[in-house]
Amino acid sequence: MGWSSGTQIFDVFCDALLGDGERKMTKQSALKVIIKALEEGDWDCHQDSQYWDHPLVQKVMRKLHPEWFEEDE
Repeated sequence: MGWSSGTQIFDVFCDALLGDGERKMTKQSALKVIIKALEEGDWDCHQDSQYWDHPLVQKVMRKLHPEWFEEDE
């Protein structure tokens, strides 16, 4: 009934956000963590997100996957 790998993704994100030590996570670094965690779980429908065109999402995606945007340059 559930999505088992969702727990792993949630835990990766929480470790980054709430883990030991004083961390100030920016929106950009938070997006990077969640994108990488989702991709580890075989996420392959990035462009289906309603936030795909958001400037910050685009910035992070371009850093993580510059080859996806080579035609744009």
